[in-house]
Amino acid sequence: MIGFSFRQLEYFVAAAEHGSISAAARARHVSQPSVSLAISQLEGTLGERLFRRQVSRGLELTPAGQRLLGRARDILNLAVAMTQVHGGPQALRGQLTLVCFQDLGPYYAPRLLAGFRAQHPEVTVTLFETDLAGVHRTLSAGKAELALTYELGLDPLAERKVLAQLPPYALLPADHPLAAQAEVSLLDLSYECLILEDIAQTREYFLSLFWSQDLHPMAQQYTQTFEMQRGLVAHGYGVALSCTRPVGDQSYDGKPIACRPIREELNPQRVVLAQSTAMRPSQVAQAFMSWAAADTLEG
Repeated sequence: MIGFSFRQLEYFVAAAEHGSISAAARARHVSQPSVSLAISQLEGTLGERLFRRQVSRGLELTPAGQRLLGRARDILNLAVAMTQVHGGPQALRGQLTLVCFQDLGPYYAPRLLAGFRAQHPEVTVTLFETDLAGVHRTLSAGKAELALTYELGLDPLAERKVLAQLPPYALLPADHPLAAQAEVSLLDLSYECLILEDIAQTREYFLSLFWSQDLHPMAQQYTQTFEMQRGLVAHGYGVALSCTRPVGDQSYDGKPIACRPIREELNPQRVVLAQSTAMRPSQVAQAFMSWAAADTLEG
């Protein structure tokens, strides 16, 4: 008879989510040897390696580990649900793992998480932030139950709730001649130095807006972060496109930025909360999906 403990499954799931023994130990407030021992015991019980241990990339799930991850979450979620048979909505407990697109998360996740915790203080949330490609990898591998992201490139089978629709707009230096216009064209922008975030899918998406009009920006400057992009624009280094717009059109150092609509008709980017297709949604994940949809409607 195969025997394993809930603790072993919990530590295995934490290691799969975080990609390292040390990060899993910090997340669960235990020692690294405790996590390592639990995973070794689980591998011994199942007779299969669950992780490939790589120096540069940390832990990677083996095929056996991928199969176990969804089942382990189901078992842990069922165990939590069994303790809540006599509880009401306020008694909700368990774990939620949320991955956010790094440029988008700060505008939605803090409010949603704070409101959800006020309703369900016994739910523990693990939060990851990464680029769009990383969001999709994390969600499809079952390392996160939910993703807060743009719909761009999302698995068509993933269930989702639309939280907002954001049209692309132009960022310009405040004293740029184009800033005097009520709206700007992609043609005019194509003659400027276009500042792009050099992250997968984001880069291609904004360039594709020009390509769809048979335009090719004459000069391009790449950066790694949204705030560096905004700072360069504010100081006259070039122009940019974005869908996310922080409150207050200025860079970190207070330099103003002119934000203008795009003249061409472009489809907006949809902000969604999406479920992983690698597992059945837990009671906590379903509750968070409902909370996010209600918060968006009320907001």
